[in-house]
Amino acid sequence: MDASTIPSAVWAHAVEVFGTEQKARQWMATRLSELNERTPEEVLTADPASDEVDAVLDRIEYGVFS
Repeated sequence: MDASTIPSAVWAHAVEVFGTEQKARQWMATRLSELNERTPEEVLTADPASDEVDAVLDRIEYGVFS
């Protein structure tokens, strides 16, 4: 994963949610059903202004699973 392709605010949010850069990096490379089987990194590379990844991070942070 190339963290330079991730907007800094989203990267900071991911690190905050997962606790470490390593865990955030692993999550960014994981295909998610919430993102139509794309990785968060793929979504942000295609559209850096997308709020989809931040929305998934919010759901994880606040324990909303449905």
